[in-house]
Amino acid sequence: LKKSFWILITTFFISPICVLTSCKGSQLDNLPQESYPKQIRVGIGNASSAIGRKNKDGSYGGFCGEFLKTLEHELSRQNRQIPVIPKDIANQYRGKAYPRYSGLTAEKIEIECGPNPRSSLKLRDRQDNQLLKSKILFSKKSFHTTGIKLLLNKKTAVELENTTENQLEKKLSALSIAVIRGTTTLQQFRKNGNYYDGYVPYPKIKQKNQKLDIRDLALDDLEKGEIKAFASDAIILRTLLEEGIQGKSGYRKSRQPFKNKNYVIYPQAPNTYLPKLKKQQYAIALNKNTDYAKWLRETADKVLEKPSLNQAKQDIQKYENGGDILSPVPQTPLSQKPREKPSKSDKGNNPFL
Repeated sequence: LKKSFWILITTFFISPICVLTSCKGSQLDNLPQESYPKQIRVGIGNASSAIGRKNKDGSYGGFCGEFLKTLEHELSRQNRQIPVIPKDIANQYRGKAYPRYSGLTAEKIEIECGPNPRSSLKLRDRQDNQLLKSKILFSKKSFHTTGIKLLLNKKTAVELENTTENQLEKKLSALSIAVIRGTTTLQQFRKNGNYYDGYVPYPKIKQKNQKLDIRDLALDDLEKGEIKAFASDAIILRTLLEEGIQGKSGYRKSRQPFKNKNYVIYPQAPNTYLPKLKKQQYAIALNKNTDYAKWLRETADKVLEKPSLNQAKQDIQKYENGGDILSPVPQTPLSQKPREKPSKSDKGNNPFL
């Protein structure tokens, strides 16, 4: 009798819990049919080839290429007949007229796969000044963690590598560093302005032609020596260093790999980034304001957990850490060099003039 009593009590209390739990899961798995997207267009960002690139045959490579395939398999497993359609992100670095994630907010794509950090939710839409977190949702799972480094002339990098920790802050503070507006990189430099006093936001003035790649302004000045370094996520700088930029008529300039011009990445050591600046976690971005947002987020997280993506994740890290070996060259200590007159474009006393 006692045994039957406890079975009855257990069933009475536990069953509602199980029902409630199953109901919660079923709301995500069993939306009304009309609430599911008719298609899933995946925007592929190509700022880093290890994350997303378009191959000569029209297919997509890098991590995002594998993500596309794995997403298709996951939808098939769910018995969802929803086509997955890759799209090029055509508005990268194009200023206020083409703000970040505009493809998602304009419902031209359902997912964006690229070098997109979670911290970008703290940025504001450059058109209406609303916080991006009111419009964009990220997958709970991330696929890569990186940090901010510098692209700069090899001689300057060697000087920084050979600088003691006590003197490094002084040199980094005096270094003129280009940082692109509307990015988490600029957000971090602003928070640490005392440490990086010489950073310069680009474009310097309001850009008239919003169809241009605004990185061109900064990279032009870098190559002319008007600034000494260009700051961005390490994985993005690796692509500039190793591959350059593929030009597009009326949009951006073609550029040879920066390694061919005696540029390197600083800090050189793998998994080591600029001091004081936080690491960035890349995740899958989605439009927050849709009926299917929670389902799509859950689906993206399931995809990111698949073992089939493990190699692609490892390849991103391997690519980011790819070797540009600095060979320190004999040089006169900076304190013994004759002081040169700084140019008007440089901010403060720059020891690398």
